[in-house]
Formats: sequence, structure tokens, C-alpha cells
Amino acid sequence: MVNTNKSLAWSENQNKLFVEDRIKDASNQVRGIYGIFVKDKDKEEECVYVGRSVSIYGRIFSQGHMPNSRDEITKKRTSQRLLNAIDDENVEKIEIRILEEVEFKFDNYYKDMQRLASAENYYIDLYQNKSQCLEQVPDGKNTSEKDWESMKNQESIR
Repeated sequence: MVNTNKSLAWSENQNKLFVEDRIKDASNQVRGIYGIFVKDKDKEEECVYVGRSVSIYGRIFSQGHMPNSRDEITKKRTSQRLLNAIDDENVEKIEIRILEEVEFKFDNYYKDMQRLASAENYYIDLYQNKSQCLEQVPDGKNTSEKDWESMKNQESIR
């Protein structure tokens, strides 16, 4: 099946934007932590954003970063460093990659939500201690208990 996501198509046409192939696979979506890295021509690579999601594909291409890069109205909702990097001639490369996959264990809803949040906080702390990712703070949970129960029931069927 052909993926017709306009944000994915837009990202594929950006010469300096590289998205890890596993993230681009809509049929096998990854739950976990991702990072957005910017490499200037005269500097080391810098992490500008760490995020978490039940679907990294969805977060990047459906309700997150890539639509924000195309849509002037929503630009204020993503990292200013990332937005500036897209048009900055000094930026050599922007890379989005998975930092850690955090699978559901379905042992306890609250523990499953905390595992994802803890992993995100670990990477935010890691990069902020290097004076990177300074434009962000982690947000609240992004999977409801009802949705978690539904996914748990589906998992037990497999």
C-alpha cells in the first residue's frame, strides 16, 4: 500500500532532512523516544529536541513536527532551533532518529505510561546536561487508560 501522507512526501524532498527508515514505516509504528539532531557546517551535531510517542511516525508526520515545518500557523509549537535549521544555509544536516524503543509490557497501565515518560526524561536530562535540548520540557501522558486497556486486550489475542 502506497503511503500518501503529505508531510512524509514533503520531508522526502528536503535535501538536508534525514528520517530513520523505521520511523517512516507507517505499517510498523514504533513506540518510544526519538531525537531531532542538527549538524551545522562548523559545529558538532546538536540534539535540539527529544520526544516520546506511542507512534513516532504519527508524532512526526501526522500531528507533529513535519506539519509544523510546513504550516506557518503552528510553527510556535515546535523547537525554534529546528524551524530555523530548515532554512539555515549553515545547517548541513537535520536527522530524526529513534533513541529508544519502549514497548508496552501490559503489566500495569501506570507503569507502562511511566516507563515511556522516564525514558524521555532520561534523554532530556542527558542532552540538557550537554547544554542541548534547552527549549523543551516533557509533557503529560499521551495514551489514555481506556486506549491502553484496548491495546492490552488486542495484545493478549496475538
